[in-house]
Amino acid sequence: MFKDTVKSQVVGTLKIYDKESGDVLVQKKNAIHPGNMAYVMASAMAGKPTSVNSSGNAPSINWMQFGSGGSTSTTTLSYRSPRVYPTYDQLAVTASNSSLYVPKYEQLTTNTVYYPGEDMGAGVIVPNNTSKVKFSVNLTHADYATAVGESIPSSDSSASSTQVEAFTFDEIGLMAGVTDSGALDKTKTLMLTHVTFHPVLLAANRTIVIDYTVTIQIS
Repeated sequence: MFKDTVKSQVVGTLKIYDKESGDVLVQKKNAIHPGNMAYVMASAMAGKPTSVNSSGNAPSINWMQFGSGGSTSTTTLSYRSPRVYPTYDQLAVTASNSSLYVPKYEQLTTNTVYYPGEDMGAGVIVPNNTSKVKFSVNLTHADYATAVGESIPSSDSSASSTQVEAFTFDEIGLMAGVTDSGALDKTKTLMLTHVTFHPVLLAANRTIVIDYTVTIQIS
């Protein structure tokens, strides 16, 4: 039967794990920024740039940003609310509240698109009327160290208080960004998702993999 209206749903999930051991460090759903996501999806479908990059190309989700303002700890650990809103404020992350609390580092993502009915591995089949995009990052120790201006701690137990502060992250966002000379141009970038979680320390003896999966379902 022909439908002249459809319902859509966009859901994001985050998995952070140790590449060598497979130990899962974080696994949870994230918050989608509905205002920015709707606008970026429309711009991408039309092949048109966003207003924050009006002379550029159509947007794609191509950067993952890491920050350290996603949680607070006094006697107990609590998570701050994701900074996602129903409106599009027409501002890039440098001027918008739709940004990480304390941005520290960003890295280009490796993107994999799964079609309806495709086997994603381990027996996971993408449902009908659904597509998934996996945005993956093997967190680069050397580049992260350059960004925060500190030496990498050799292990969790060896880290100084300064290294712990520099190499700990507890929030991640997916960005529709512009790459300029290999770096993220934040003045032309929109944040599309935001998730906060318990602090994770990036040490030299641990290679961390981040899989950020966005599911798009039409019914």
